[in-house]
Amino acid sequence: MNIFHSVFDSIRARKGFFILLIISSIIMIVLGVISAINFDGGVLVIDLNNISYIKFLKDDCGFAFLIFGSLINIIIFYIIIFSCCCKRYFIPLSIIFYLYFVYSQAVIFTSILLIYGFFNTIILLILLLVYIFFNIFLFMMLICLCVENSHCHNYFSSCFRRQDIMILSLALLLVSIAFCIILTILKSFVILLIY
Repeated sequence: MNIFHSVFDSIRARKGFFILLIISSIIMIVLGVISAINFDGGVLVIDLNNISYIKFLKDDCGFAFLIFGSLINIIIFYIIIFSCCCKRYFIPLSIIFYLYFVYSQAVIFTSILLIYGFFNTIILLILLLVYIFFNIFLFMMLICLCVENSHCHNYFSSCFRRQDIMILSLALLLVSIAFCIILTILKSFVILLIY
């Protein structure tokens, strides 16, 4: 309970910053959707074959690769965003990488919808929407907490001492693992049409 209070106190203290992140995220989602639509009918074609859960659904890889690929993707963004919050002047860079994450997820989501069709992928799209929403929300909260520590001389040690930051970091990993497990169960019991 104290962790939730700590997180929401940090968000309340930086309400303007948090609102800016939300507005920026919405803008990037809209841009991602527009980009995916333009790519779909344009010269540039988005290759979804490199995405771990698409490869898994097409039986091009196993469960271990699905977990590994999903975790690596999140960990790379986490390390960059977390590290860039260490100094005040690096915070804009952290936000840029976060917004790129949001943009890329919107592009992938829309591309799956356009390439494979709504009815063929409705269950996957619902699961993916929930997964993306949780990741975006957790990253936004994490940035707010890390920005609070950016003035500290020992940024990394002070962050690792904060229980709320560690729980949010763990939650990012658990959400990815949960997504992979649910996807595997759905693949076993529900027809997810990915050709």
